[in-house]
Amino acid sequence: MSQFSSSGKQYPSGDPMDGFGLTNVNVTTSGTTLEQMAAPSLPGPDGKPLSFYFWDTGRRITNKRKVRWTFNHPENWSDWRAIAWYGPSGGKSVPQANTSAYWVGVSAMAPTPIDGAASTFVNGPGGAPLAWPYSGDDHVMRTEWGAATVHAKAHLQASSGSPQVDFSSWIQMVAGGDATGYFSETDDDIESTSSGSGVSGIVGSGSADFSVAMGAGAILVAGYVIPPLPDDHGLLGRLREVIAGGMLGKYIDMGDPSPEDIIRLKLISESLDLVRGERPTSTDAFEALMDAARGMSAQELKRTIVSTQTTLRRGQAAVKYLESVAAKQRTLATKAVATKKAAATKAAPKTRKPAK
Repeated sequence: MSQFSSSGKQYPSGDPMDGFGLTNVNVTTSGTTLEQMAAPSLPGPDGKPLSFYFWDTGRRITNKRKVRWTFNHPENWSDWRAIAWYGPSGGKSVPQANTSAYWVGVSAMAPTPIDGAASTFVNGPGGAPLAWPYSGDDHVMRTEWGAATVHAKAHLQASSGSPQVDFSSWIQMVAGGDATGYFSETDDDIESTSSGSGVSGIVGSGSADFSVAMGAGAILVAGYVIPPLPDDHGLLGRLREVIAGGMLGKYIDMGDPSPEDIIRLKLISESLDLVRGERPTSTDAFEALMDAARGMSAQELKRTIVSTQTTLRRGQAAVKYLESVAAKQRTLATKAVATKKAAATKAAPKTRKPAK
């Protein structure tokens, strides 16, 4: 079953907007179209009005208040969530670009989206103060001394344990949003999976550059998304060809394995072989991955590198744990031997010295 829902939240906290008209419908028919116009403002928790900022359509972000969703492949996804974000109207505009990063479908992210090395900006007279990071804030680029072009980072992580997300597009937040026309969203390029996954984002749907004129101000949000997995004719197909016919197939759900699955499950199968006293299978997971790398795109290589590094870190943690278990077993074995010797010594009959 495919389910679409929408809600209103406060940016960036994620607190619910109680006055927002929620939507929750089952999508069963190809060609289903849904529209929703967000209110320009809604009462906040303290009664003061909060202005519409932007829509998270589920795949991208837009400052259009009205979004039209067209679902042509509801069988390819299971849960589609859209969020309308609201916040304070703000005060007087200042000559600077204020930025934030947003993980589509999730929440705002703390790291700056500004790639300073690829951006252009003008510092103050004599090179000071710096236009970026302005007053030490790497989310702000000053335009007081000249125009600026803010370039977005291609990849971000919300935290060290979060997955890498890729840049999708910039939007300029305008209090109350853009009431003209509508933003169109579809599911046309969402690939079907064996489990009926969630909704994938659209990478590079807009330019990574956003220009702000000298003396102008702008509040910018950079959207980041988890890109869709390669389809069977791309990376997955090549990996499957490499491992086809091997014992590894017993441990892989051929519906949707990732590169790190290939390594992780192969290592599991080899470990099980060793535990059983059997000779490990001949297919080497890392060799298979290197063979497949020759046909990967730059995007696939980046994702595979991150996944492999994660797998290696997990492997190192597993090795440390195995070593600690082995050390405990050696200690217990040594104590057992010592206890056995002591018991044997105690039980042995004492030899009486001959009388003189």
